[in-house]
Amino acid sequence: MTSFIVEHQCPRCGGPAELQESDRLFRCGYCRAGSCLSVPDYFRYVLPNKAPSGKELIYFPYWRFKGMLFFCVPGQIKNNFVDVSQQAIASPHFPFSLGFRSQTQKLRLAGGDCQGLFLEPRAGKADLLERLNANLSVRLPQPILLNAQIGETYSLLYAPFYLENRLMDAVLNEPTQSGTAEQIEPLLSQARDPSWPITFIPTLCPQCGWDLEGENDALALTCPNCASVWMAKGRRLERLQVVHQPGWRPGTVFLPFWRIEADIGGLTLNSYADLVRVANLPRVVQPGWEDLPFYFWTPAFKAQPQRFLSIATQVTTCQPREEIAAGLPQGTAHGINMPVEEALESLGLILAFSVKPRPRMEAVIGNLRVTLRRFLLVYLPFEEGPHELIHTGMNLAVSKNLLSHAKNL
Repeated sequence: MTSFIVEHQCPRCGGPAELQESDRLFRCGYCRAGSCLSVPDYFRYVLPNKAPSGKELIYFPYWRFKGMLFFCVPGQIKNNFVDVSQQAIASPHFPFSLGFRSQTQKLRLAGGDCQGLFLEPRAGKADLLERLNANLSVRLPQPILLNAQIGETYSLLYAPFYLENRLMDAVLNEPTQSGTAEQIEPLLSQARDPSWPITFIPTLCPQCGWDLEGENDALALTCPNCASVWMAKGRRLERLQVVHQPGWRPGTVFLPFWRIEADIGGLTLNSYADLVRVANLPRVVQPGWEDLPFYFWTPAFKAQPQRFLSIATQVTTCQPREEIAAGLPQGTAHGINMPVEEALESLGLILAFSVKPRPRMEAVIGNLRVTLRRFLLVYLPFEEGPHELIHTGMNLAVSKNLLSHAKNL
């Protein structure tokens, strides 16, 4: 899947720029100022138009969902990566979806400088997800024991139209298949002012004032001067607690993981010994395992659906127990682009994927309830090979191509 292109202007000097949809870090090519983009809910974009001069534009809203869908059915876990759009107002006069337009057109962030009538959505983003789950689950074995959405991106896309004697598509400057002025007029009462807040947070370390670093799609930025990690929250940057597993030597790459402690309703999962018993792992409980606390481990980086789940399950069943040190590790550290809120969605799936044999899955996760206690960002060391990053202690290899292609997820 490819991300769409967003036209943007530097908030300091006004210089033009193009961003990928997933970009959250912007560094101006003219004044070199860095900014982290933040919104309180979700991003809104507008498609370009070719309407004749003087025409009042009508912007019709579409929900867009892009992410990984997982369905746990008896004995197996199915996954899909989807990228879909759907009307945010049910209407027979506007196209049901945007098709490939979001990928073929250069979009702009919707804001106060946009002129036209922006129609207020009537359907929430949950409606899109409900329809999507219903359509996909029809072809799956029943019952659906558990479903989850991981790494999803929700956005609201506004497509431009205008009225002559009938509704006109302003992207193609052609009439739509249906819709007269009389039929469209009642919708115009739903118009609102496009004054949605977009915060541009300077990428300067709040602790020492140094320039923060990160990939364009990074959700957390690092300070090379004071070794701190920061994440945008609302209109400011908040510091993340971060630790790492020592083990640096030339060729080491550190991958970030969320270590999550959670209450699992209906199951006893307080120690590593509990995991061995609940998941029926092919291991004999050893002395001391009853005292080893149990954590879920999920990648803090994006990966293809099946590989994301297998990596999370492998690290969770291994339960890294080596000593950890506070702060950022030395050497190369991979960026963080999977938020902990999304990682929480995977906990039930990790448990289901761990269960042996698979037919026991239904009994284990039948009435699963997960409540977060606390989390920690942990960097684990991987040795760099020609094509893979390898953690020998867990017998885990992560393909470099996997990490590279995940930027388009």
